[in-house]
Amino acid sequence: MPGLISYVSSASFVNEMMELRQQVMEGQIGGFLLGGERVRVSYMPDTGRFLAESEGRGRVYAELLNIAFNDGVNVLRNRILSALPGMGGRNSLQEKISECAFTVDIEKLQCPGDALQCPITLEQPENGVFIKNSGNSAVCTLFDSVSFSHLVREGGVHPLTRETITPSMIVKPEDCIFDSSKGNFIIKDG
Repeated sequence: MPGLISYVSSASFVNEMMELRQQVMEGQIGGFLLGGERVRVSYMPDTGRFLAESEGRGRVYAELLNIAFNDGVNVLRNRILSALPGMGGRNSLQEKISECAFTVDIEKLQCPGDALQCPITLEQPENGVFIKNSGNSAVCTLFDSVSFSHLVREGGVHPLTRETITPSMIVKPEDCIFDSSKGNFIIKDG
């Protein structure tokens, strides 16, 4: 089991899943053979979602692929870890990160490029998560969701304020807006 946990938590797993998503989107792959079961996968551009289907025992694999492709590998990782004995109770921060992670779209966020730089990676993330700068702050910062998840897993503190990270600091993307007068993302109505 430790091998599975370290693999699902590795950067290579994240990269491999991103590559598979891209190949399905481009029509290069239409299915997978997992555990001897055939799973069909298609991309629906009108909704931006993936659909994995199978029959019999393959339905479990299809469900896992649907989670990974549509909700991200962090959600899949948390689902797998929560199913393992003794792993479920300490994942509330990870679950909140997974729930609030999103694909970063510059046009939707309507902000200058420097506001999209993750303080951990110093790059614009593909998948981001908004984190309040402190527990009582209305100001949020965009982080790379995988890097922030790793920071939390390692027991790190908030990179900007050195505060202990709590679930209430992790914010859904629809609850944040860029305030051009302040030059920051802020909580809507905050």
